[in-house]
Amino acid sequence: MENMVIKRKSLVDDVVNVFLKDVENGVYTYGDKLPSQKELANRYQVSLIVIREALTKLSAVGIISFHQGKGTYLNKSEKGTFVTPEFSSLIFHNINNLLEIVEARQIVESETSSLAAKRRTNNNLIEIEKTIEGMKKSLNDYEHFAKWDVEFHIAVAKASNNQVLQKITTLLIDSYRSEISKFFQVSGVIEKILMEHETIYFQILNGNSKKASLIMRNHLELPEKVFSAKIDESEK
Repeated sequence: MENMVIKRKSLVDDVVNVFLKDVENGVYTYGDKLPSQKELANRYQVSLIVIREALTKLSAVGIISFHQGKGTYLNKSEKGTFVTPEFSSLIFHNINNLLEIVEARQIVESETSSLAAKRRTNNNLIEIEKTIEGMKKSLNDYEHFAKWDVEFHIAVAKASNNQVLQKITTLLIDSYRSEISKFFQVSGVIEKILMEHETIYFQILNGNSKKASLIMRNHLELPEKVFSAKIDESEK
């Protein structure tokens, strides 16, 4: 089963890279609606599951957008400004690399939290509040809670009003998105994460940039400890 998962992830990355090349070659027009998922699956000769995961990755870095009831669109952009295929393959599979991603998140997101406390708008605050409400409603569903956890971190990054940091944060999170829900299966973790998110939001709301930064860095110690433990287990 594990080999099948790795193979699928490899296919997803392959589709992402070929899609980016097709964009560069003008196969798709910026701002236009993309073919249906079924048509894309036929074009790239992969399953619908692989296409959906590839589109999710492309959406995470802002290349495409999903519009409910309307379809999927290639975002407007100057040619060549999207991430390169090499950069898009930041999707790591080695556990040591996952630890490095978490370390990078600690550095990047401590700064996005600091900037968010200084620059957030009322709309930014509303978006962060929405993610916290989503988490509160998902305390008995760790998969949905994980979705809102991701949205919280992206909303905080967006509140920094630095588009580069926002995209880096999104890409780092997406690099191990499938692993995130596993954290919340441990008893008591969901409640702890929710409390920490509320504390980070409170610091951003009140403009406490240093505290927001420190709490965010400490908050991301949990996944770091989980991955460190897995590395220790693999080395025994």
